[in-house]
Amino acid sequence: MALLETRGLTMRFGGNVAVSDVDLAVEGGAATGLIGPNGAGKTTTFNMICGVLTPSGGTVTLGGRDISSLSTHRRARLGIGRTFQRLEVFSSMSVRDNIVVGAEIRESWARTTPAGPQLLAGGADLDRDDEVSLILERLGLMDVAESRVGELPTGQARLVELGRALAIRPKVLLLDEPASGLDDAETASLASLIAELTAAGLAVLLVEHDVPLVMSVCSMIYVLDFGRIIASGTPDQVQQNQTVLDAYLGSGSR
Repeated sequence: MALLETRGLTMRFGGNVAVSDVDLAVEGGAATGLIGPNGAGKTTTFNMICGVLTPSGGTVTLGGRDISSLSTHRRARLGIGRTFQRLEVFSSMSVRDNIVVGAEIRESWARTTPAGPQLLAGGADLDRDDEVSLILERLGLMDVAESRVGELPTGQARLVELGRALAIRPKVLLLDEPASGLDDAETASLASLIAELTAAGLAVLLVEHDVPLVMSVCSMIYVLDFGRIIASGTPDQVQQNQTVLDAYLGSGSR
């Protein structure tokens, strides 16, 4: 059974159907891609999974439990973490303190909800400060740990947002264009990090326009166009699908 599933997920805004009958399955210990043109409905799908938007139809399940009626914070407590297409960071706070916020949220939840594993600790039982330092180091942010996030380039700020999400210790991590603003070295490091996280058991759902990144880290890819899934399969299958080539990838991606 997939860790996260959607069935018939649909979102209508008045007479406009933004997402229609979307079925997704996200396995634990693997990265799953969700790609498609701008305006295809990818972020709307994320927002329905997280509870930011209430679907017009369909269901969302986590670990076999229907969470469709739960609030955003209840879903987060159960293990859904995310980053955003538009950065959501505390720009006046330091890099370290942004990640501490995630750790403090997790600690407050632990009174009622067991904490997930420390994904980057390799089985070690670290205290909060050591875990925050490990996240900073793994994301290449230690040198700017005491800098205000608002002073950082966009790429580094995105890594801060990712670090805060990791500090919450999610079971499923939704990444909405995490490579936007990253240079080639940072993108390569991100790919390595995603591989490390999935190897530790995390389920990742990745929305990203950097097609080489998606193809390199994802074992399963769904392609969304005009709110509908037009194809799904392995990276090789998607890259050879003529419908996908016509709608999104183009003939040069063969």
